Amino acid sequence: MSSARIPISVTVENLATLTGELHRYAAPTTVMYLCKLMPLEGFIARWDYAIYIVTSLSLGAEKTAAKISAGDIFYWPPGKAVGIAFKDKDAPAQTVRVGKIDKNFEILEKAGQGARLRLSLRPPSYP
Repeated sequence: MSSARIPISVTVENLATLTGELHRYAAPTTVMYLCKLMPLEGFIARWDYAIYIVTSLSLGAEKTAAKISAGDIFYWPPGKAVGIAFKDKDAPAQTVRVGKIDKNFEILEKAGQGARLRLSLRPPSYP
């Protein structure tokens, strides 16, 4: 996997399937390990600005972000969590931005606690 932008699908049970990308340049080691673990699946937990799932990934913070923007995909090492923001927010310490949802990320605010979230690789699209 050598592309700097890795296409993914994000499916929220009974709500929506969205498309996005992981950005290798944002955090190369973290993105590499996330790709190896794909598909990632778990039950949604919520913060006031994002939904997330707990993963088995155990890495330190790489290229931390001070702010998270709506649509950002991020990894939070202290909780082994992969999340997607639906609002802009100052990021908790050690947050690593790893990608972005293409559009319609605001629908994620409607995702229910405990619903299933799945992130999976998708084939690249060519013009």
